[in-house]
Amino acid sequence: MTETTDTSPVILDRDGDTAWIRLNRPGRGNALTPDLLETLLEALSQCGDARAVVLTGQGRAFSSGGDIREFHARADDPAALEGFGIAVVSALNQAILALRALPCPTVAAVNGPVTGGAIGLMLACDIGVMSQDAFIQPYYAKMGFAPDGGWTALLPERIGAARTASWLALDDRVSALAAFEMGLADRLYPSESFAEGVQTILAGLAGHDPEVAVTARRLLEAREIHDALSTRLERELSAFTRLLVRPETRARMAAFLGPRAEAS
Repeated sequence: MTETTDTSPVILDRDGDTAWIRLNRPGRGNALTPDLLETLLEALSQCGDARAVVLTGQGRAFSSGGDIREFHARADDPAALEGFGIAVVSALNQAILALRALPCPTVAAVNGPVTGGAIGLMLACDIGVMSQDAFIQPYYAKMGFAPDGGWTALLPERIGAARTASWLALDDRVSALAAFEMGLADRLYPSESFAEGVQTILAGLAGHDPEVAVTARRLLEAREIHDALSTRLERELSAFTRLLVRPETRARMAAFLGPRAEAS
């Protein structure tokens, strides 16, 4: 197994039969970049023998989605901006599909905010556990990006197309409690006992046959549905790329970053 270090953008650890995958860019809210997502894909490829996989974030955030400063740094070169956008969203789509394909139960331990396309990493897991301090927010309407990460490919299966559309249009910040009530999280724990709550979930899984959870997932997601998910994710990629290179989107990125835009 390839070892990861504390300087890696993704840390893979083992605790018995459980694989822990930690997104590790805490200084940038675990924002998604091609390097992070490629390292995540490598970590997922090493989890085939685990009885459970936990995906979480280092620091205060689960993930803030795509790294806006990295996008903005390429804003003056439309070809470079487009290429970077394709690299990020393509790798994110692969990570979503890889999570769905793991041969064991998967747990999204949402320790903090989830924004932008990072929701896909949460929705792709079998079980969602949220800290009460966490929240979910799209940010697409503010940034001028098209939804990616499964906002249109996965979320409507949970909450319906109309509710998804209104959420994206209004760009509401949804608290962990509201996400739980909407069916986006299966368990909710106070921040001070969040780690213990995740361990409770793992203890419940420990005595169970992991093949049952995997079989249930595959029965619920027949092959034709899986193919449709791939297609829907590709449509998100196409729309994301189209909106990304518009002058309006580039202006919105600069406005969002403010003085930080000069340093990006």
